[in-house]
Amino acid sequence: MGSFTNFPTALQATLQQGFLEREFEEGLDSVLAYRRAALEETVPARIGETLTRTRKSRKTPVTTPMNPTTNTGLDNGLTPSTFSVEQYSFTMQEYADTVDTNMMQELAGIANQLFANSRNSGVQAAQSLERIAQLKLFSAYMGGNSRVRTDLGASSTTTCHVDDVRGFQTVLVNGVVTPISGTNPLTVSEIATSGSGVSQTLSVTAFTIDGTNHSSASGGVSGTITFAAATAPVNLDSLVALNAPKILRPFSKSNTSQLTGADVLTMSLIEDSVAYLRDNAVPPMPDGTYHCIMDNTSMRQLWADQDFKVLFAGNGTRSREYRDQEVIVMLGVTYITTTEAYLQSSNSSIGLNVRVRRPIVLGAEALIQGNFEGMDTWIAREGMESINDVFLINNVAQIIRPPLDRLGQVASQSWTWIGDFAVPTDLTATTSIIPTASNALYKRAIILEHAG
Repeated sequence: MGSFTNFPTALQATLQQGFLEREFEEGLDSVLAYRRAALEETVPARIGETLTRTRKSRKTPVTTPMNPTTNTGLDNGLTPSTFSVEQYSFTMQEYADTVDTNMMQELAGIANQLFANSRNSGVQAAQSLERIAQLKLFSAYMGGNSRVRTDLGASSTTTCHVDDVRGFQTVLVNGVVTPISGTNPLTVSEIATSGSGVSQTLSVTAFTIDGTNHSSASGGVSGTITFAAATAPVNLDSLVALNAPKILRPFSKSNTSQLTGADVLTMSLIEDSVAYLRDNAVPPMPDGTYHCIMDNTSMRQLWADQDFKVLFAGNGTRSREYRDQEVIVMLGVTYITTTEAYLQSSNSSIGLNVRVRRPIVLGAEALIQGNFEGMDTWIAREGMESINDVFLINNVAQIIRPPLDRLGQVASQSWTWIGDFAVPTDLTATTSIIPTASNALYKRAIILEHAG
């Protein structure tokens, strides 16, 4: 591009002005992180659309000596014991998108639109899988942690409206995820957050999902829970299921609505998360550390923490961390910044007075990506002459179809992925096997919730 204003007036009319650069510049891309934390598995073809996998627990240690008086008979006084099991499932679903390029019109363009569309489709596919992975991960680890919402309807002695019913819908029965019922109730603690609040234990037996979703959480599902007779729950009181995953907040705040601008991320929360994961015997990632995925504002708050400053006191000018303002590994944790962080906007009408950020600290196999093996089989099919060019890149198929219209001008570029992300449970890791273990259904990650 340029200007010819310095040329003689008589010549300016003969020159093209304001012309376009003959190429496309790249736009901004998201920085991805969640999918990188997933362990990839292959879901075999021809096994149905859902695959359920089973994990076994350890057996409870024996600390009582045998009684010599019962050491008789063929069984020596011993009663056979067995291990518990827990299951997680992959449900094969297809995700795809497409774009058309008119090859005749493309020749009149400023640059190669076919290449530009191909690049954008690849970026879109990667970002789509990232969002799916993030949603699966946070849906599991935010489940069972919510609050009462009387703005959606008054509470009674047997029902109350909940900001997010995820985690209040199932219990594990013999290692199998089972819908709650009168036979299989879920124990939920109501924790008072104000002087008028109520602290009590609820036995939840049913739930309903609102026809119109009013949850404040991204991916959340508002609804109503039904419980055995109790005192009517109070607005904004915390609701925490007995098997809810742990969420750490500054100053031990019990739900999101309690956060204020002073509740920022600190090294203390990071240290607490590492202690929690280690107490649950969660193995670290293959590199030997836990991984903390956060956005850059959360990282900035960590830099401002006094404990962090003391750690680097007197070493600021020599420290690579301070020179680059980037922390890679510290306190047994690898820090990974992303622009796809799980954020929640403030909304004073429902009790959220600050913007909420949620770094998450993960151990090994907190998230598993199941790729459908049938994709490979489809691409390698025999005896079929395809007019498409198909390329499998990171388990995502890129398909280019030549023009089929009457004028032979419109080419099609598509991508597709068939698979699912699963979040395995760890409820069989009980205190009888790991004395320091928690009651959480999901133990391999922990959310750090703070204002920002």
